Amino acid sequence: MQNMTSPSLPSSPSPAVAVIGLGTMGGRAAAAFAAAGRPTAGADPFEAARTAAARQGVTVSDSPAAAVSGADLVLLSLPTPQHVLDVVDEIAGALGPGALVADTSTIDPETAQEAARRLAAHGARYVDAPVLGRPEGIGSWTLVAGGAQADVTELAAAAVGVIAKSVEQVGEVGAGSTVKVLNNVMFGAINAVTAEVVDLAERAGISAETFGSVVAGSGAATVSPLFRDISVRMAGRDYEPAFTLALLEKDVRLGAGIAARFGVQADVTTAVQALISEAVSSGRAGQDTSALVELLRAR
Repeated sequence: MQNMTSPSLPSSPSPAVAVIGLGTMGGRAAAAFAAAGRPTAGADPFEAARTAAARQGVTVSDSPAAAVSGADLVLLSLPTPQHVLDVVDEIAGALGPGALVADTSTIDPETAQEAARRLAAHGARYVDAPVLGRPEGIGSWTLVAGGAQADVTELAAAAVGVIAKSVEQVGEVGAGSTVKVLNNVMFGAINAVTAEVVDLAERAGISAETFGSVVAGSGAATVSPLFRDISVRMAGRDYEPAFTLALLEKDVRLGAGIAARFGVQADVTTAVQALISEAVSSGRAGQDTSALVELLRAR
């Protein structure tokens, strides 16, 4: 594993950046590059996302191909594997020779490898570099990268100190996506067990607020930043999405796909996937993952 941090990076001119997908993560990334003085373009199909990015100094478009014209570095921040392949097909012919595409989307490793092949056919380079970190932690994100060392080094030179604290090379293309998906399976498990114990505490006559605050303040080994966040949301029934149940369901499903590829019976992943899928089917797909507790409260 190669760790890329700012002290060891070579100096180079600031690249022109394009960010495709200006949602929760991509919008923050585009704004950060613009604030750092990088020429930054962006594209998103939703007008509200484009408007918000434009207010942050991003030159916006509803056309990914138009946004990447002239960009040295293209970041993808897209919801699903199919979105990634569709955008790759759209931008491939518009990229300049040798352009670097860094895919921060959460996708399966096979899609990452296919995206790399499609871009290579047009002379572009690809690194899968999804984010470990919450949206509000931009600047302290870790990008877990799969790709050629020179490409990862180039990404680190652009990203560290702007959107990330480090870029970790974990292997060839697809390896970054594998680490991210498995990380999000753990997210799903923590989210699910927190929902379960909050529901059980309430049934035992202990409020969610009391349970969450006492455990979070105890220094117990069970406490994590995720627990601190979602236990408060569950207590306050605040389900404004930081990360939706629909996206978490997709990520855990991709994790189950990795297990299936190796013929592994992943019992925890299977149980978490079933619970989250039930919550999505109940009409909570667009709510924050902490809304999973409502499925249990209603039983």
